[in-house]
Parts: sequence; structure tokens; C-alpha cells
Amino acid sequence: MRPRLSRRLAAFVVLTHAGALVCLLALPVAWTWQVAGFGLVALSGLWQAWTHLWPRTPWAVREALGGEDGWELTLGSGRRVQASLAPSTYVGPRLVVLNFQGPAWRRWSLVLPPDALDPDLLRRLRSRLRLGVAGR
Repeated sequence: MRPRLSRRLAAFVVLTHAGALVCLLALPVAWTWQVAGFGLVALSGLWQAWTHLWPRTPWAVREALGGEDGWELTLGSGRRVQASLAPSTYVGPRLVVLNFQGPAWRRWSLVLPPDALDPDLLRRLRSRLRLGVAGR
């Protein structure tokens, strides 16, 4: 599966980071700390956008293929790695977060809101994950 750009995830990233910036304005601290905070929040927003919205970082998951003996992930660098599904994977009615474990303690996440995949594909993925047959 190759997720497409999710407007819901983009709105969530923008709203949460804008909220953090508003909270920074309300803090009674020196302006130098506020400028530093603005920089950190902006860096966090860019990190989330490049990793989860538009997977451009070398470690971002661009594609995930589940099989009988695990998952094959295609990363932003074009590299393919074998991974297994971590127990911390979240399956909800409006959000699926696939957490993967790879060799040498490597970990990756793939965030799948409802508009990131075809609805039928997402429904089948949720069913397989809940039944525990999604390539552990």
C-alpha cells in the first residue's frame, strides 16, 4: 500500500503546531525564549510534514507491503527493508498507526488517516490487523 497525501493529517499537523505557537505567545517569558520556542515548533512542523505528509526524509515510510513472513517497507531513500509489526500498532475507527520494528532496533511508523488510502483497502487492513493476521 502506498498512502496518498492526507488533508486530515495535514490539518492536524497545522492546527497542533499553530496551537503550540499561540501557547508560546501566552507564556510570561523573555522574548529570546519565545523566539527559540517558535524555532523549535517550526522545526517540529517541518519534521512531521516531511516524514508523514510528504515522505521526503530518507527514513520515512513511502510504501508498505504485508506478506506471510512480515512487511517490506520502501523508505524515502528508495531502500527496501524487512520489518515486523510492533505490538504498539494502533487500530482505531478513524486512524491506523502502523509501527514497525526492523533490524538493529530500527523503528518506523506509518500514519494512516481515513483519507490516505482507498476506503476498501483501509477496511481490509483494519480487519486483518484486528484478527492478528497482518504479517507479524
